[in-house]
Amino acid sequence: MTKEIAEFAFDLHTGLGSYDVPDFDDLKLIGMAATLSIHIRGLGEIPYEVLRKVSDHLMKIPSIALEPILLVLNDLEFVQLVRSKKRISKVIPRIPVFDDIYQRIGAYADSECQLNSHEEASLMILDALQKSPENRDALFNRLGIEKPLFDRCIKIGNSSGILSEHMARGRHILISPFYFMDNLDTLADAAAAVGSNAISSTLSKVKNNQGWPLGLIRRTEEIGGTKLDKTELAVIQKLATEGIVRPPTIKFGKQTESFLFTPRPGKTRLNAANREIYERAMALISAIRKGQLLPDRYRIRQPVVLLRALRDRGYLRANSEARDQYRNLVVLKVATLKHTSGDRWQLHLHKTSENEKALDLAITLLKSGDLAGMEVNQDARIALTRDEEYIQSLISSKELKKRDESPIDPQASVELEQLILKL
Repeated sequence: MTKEIAEFAFDLHTGLGSYDVPDFDDLKLIGMAATLSIHIRGLGEIPYEVLRKVSDHLMKIPSIALEPILLVLNDLEFVQLVRSKKRISKVIPRIPVFDDIYQRIGAYADSECQLNSHEEASLMILDALQKSPENRDALFNRLGIEKPLFDRCIKIGNSSGILSEHMARGRHILISPFYFMDNLDTLADAAAAVGSNAISSTLSKVKNNQGWPLGLIRRTEEIGGTKLDKTELAVIQKLATEGIVRPPTIKFGKQTESFLFTPRPGKTRLNAANREIYERAMALISAIRKGQLLPDRYRIRQPVVLLRALRDRGYLRANSEARDQYRNLVVLKVATLKHTSGDRWQLHLHKTSENEKALDLAITLLKSGDLAGMEVNQDARIALTRDEEYIQSLISSKELKKRDESPIDPQASVELEQLILKL
């Protein structure tokens, strides 16, 4: 679970960034190290003062914590630190392009950090809630966490927005808005009706086959060659029809087909600035799935190879199905259609950084089902390439931030009262 340690630490830092939580120590440091790493990868030399202000203002990393984080990244050989006397003056990112940042930081945490009971319990809870909503009582019984510790973690999660609690069919259902974005009440109702295992198994099968045609799922009662039981089919129907997911659609001839994806994650995994890139990636996959699974004459046999060709070459060869199949890509300004002859049209990519990122994401979703790289705050990356004057103008209109306190630990409160009484 080394990679997951860093991923969940990133999530916790994102949620708890404005809270002072004494229950978390190493996990916050790991989360801040992961946050800083994904934002500086690929950048050039960064003045320390610029990094200090941007990380505090846009990444929720307090200035006082920056140097310890940089020392961790220096140990990982993720950065080179340039010093003037004893102070850091510049930071030079050295993160390899193809390194898995979360894997590397998670391995460091696993070997160098000793997580406390609150941190370990929070990781267990997030690991469960990433897969599906959970019945609170069933989750408590399954994880075997002591009741006061479990309740404390849930209280912190509720206060910081890491999780939310819903009443459905007389049951307390826990959901993390970090991993599920839309129509949480309906999702909670589904979890209460069929149980978390059914939700989890269904979402796992959809994740392994992102963009599968919904009509084909209903007709064959399977997805990607894997059979679905009646409960899983009911879950998919609820996902698609009640707003838990919003399947993209393609109209061809007199038919309209929807293409199923896993529910959209929240802001910690899908930054607001990247949502349009995600929409374009889904449109790309839907178009390719149409040609792969519902062709008129020309079947797409290697979807990933075709997307790579569009990204690298900039166009796809003409065929008679392109006009209907790729219409949504034209609407979203991903590409244009050029008429060649007769009923044949050729797809040409709009060469923009957003469209290239959408293609990269579409390829990743087809290969692994994972939504990768969409947590990066592009405003922060841009700010890191500017000078101090720009940064100062960015933050000058903001009031000094007030760091929120965490929910009070009942046991700590009792101990404090006893100490005061003794005085």
